[in-house]
Amino acid sequence: MNKSKLLLIIISLAFIVFIFFSVLRPAINGEEGICVQASKQFDAPSKARFVDASSNLVFCESESGVMPVLTNKEFTKVKNTFGELDFQEFKEEKVERGLISWQVEEDPKEKFSMISGFANDEVKSIKLNSEAGIQPNRIFLREDLWLWYFIADKGKINMPVEVMAIDENGNIISEDNE
Repeated sequence: MNKSKLLLIIISLAFIVFIFFSVLRPAINGEEGICVQASKQFDAPSKARFVDASSNLVFCESESGVMPVLTNKEFTKVKNTFGELDFQEFKEEKVERGLISWQVEEDPKEKFSMISGFANDEVKSIKLNSEAGIQPNRIFLREDLWLWYFIADKGKINMPVEVMAIDENGNIISEDNE
């Protein structure tokens, strides 16, 4: 066999292997890539649970909780990560805090503020009285667990935050101020 034919065969095989791995390798979309970057703060692998394209937010879920991640417009770079909402903490502190758990995140550098939290199935609606009675967005996570969040338009949350939980009959079942 001639050296040029052997070289041609080796180059052809290398090209085929390259194409094979390029095409068949699982692609990571922008949101999943964001969660891979955010996983460093979780200290556990996470996956994209929900994407809010209008706010450039990706909600990354791990075994322990959900972390909101602010991204660039292309969803390729993490701009800021927010405190993780912990599943276990929500279950354990139900007696102390009631049916909802929430946190306020403000970042003046990004002009981005958010109220987020968990609620169980008893809570059918939440109103943020300190934000003119606005109802936050709700995301179903699993049986008896909802994630809810609100993004402040002007980047500023009205303090103190006043949260009201409402049941399916329209009754107030929890009010909290912080």
